[in-house]
Amino acid sequence: MPRRRRSPLKTQRQRAIAACAAHLGDLKRFHRRPPADVAVAADPTPRRLAAAPAASGCGSPAASCAELVR
Repeated sequence: MPRRRRSPLKTQRQRAIAACAAHLGDLKRFHRRPPADVAVAADPTPRRLAAAPAASGCGSPAASCAELVR
């Protein structure tokens, strides 16, 4: 009975996949930073400027309609 041939440790396709993944990681890391010629503010702008709307305490449909009419 013939023995199976061992597969190579890293095929050309596997090396290409690893190279693409490494390149994509480099691109993501590079584009996370702002460009060199852009000034970056020292104080970050808050993400949310308006307060959250207050929820109504009433659960009846008639009160909800009256609240929406106001």
